[in-house]
Amino acid sequence: MPETELSLTLIAKIESLEAFTQFARQGGLQAALPAERLNELDLLIEEILMNVFRYGYPPSEPGTVSVSYRVPAPGELLLEVADQGREFNPLNKAMPDLTLDLEDRPIGGLGIFLVKQYAEPLDYRREQGWNRLTFGISADA
Repeated sequence: MPETELSLTLIAKIESLEAFTQFARQGGLQAALPAERLNELDLLIEEILMNVFRYGYPPSEPGTVSVSYRVPAPGELLLEVADQGREFNPLNKAMPDLTLDLEDRPIGGLGIFLVKQYAEPLDYRREQGWNRLTFGISADA
């Protein structure tokens, strides 16, 4: 049976977060991910989308963002978050210094750190004006 890719496109605003989270979780359930991995998926989607919502588009001109997923095999979920906002490769962001005390750490960077910890594979590309962050999450990892 061929893989089916499902996609959801909404306005890039925080009000869209719940619908995107439920959509991605639907993919996680189809992939038969365990509860712990579903919770990690929720966190990944939130971190990635909040960056798009906050920094991708000018506040006065919100664009759209799309989340797509497919289940290539039981226990495997592949997702893509795509937007036409400002070019930004989160994989080039320096890892936060976790040895510093909380009060000494600069704000930001932990979300991308978490994405790098939980997502495999993880890839970014900019093509034809689109930021495309693809990532996987599996039952085994």
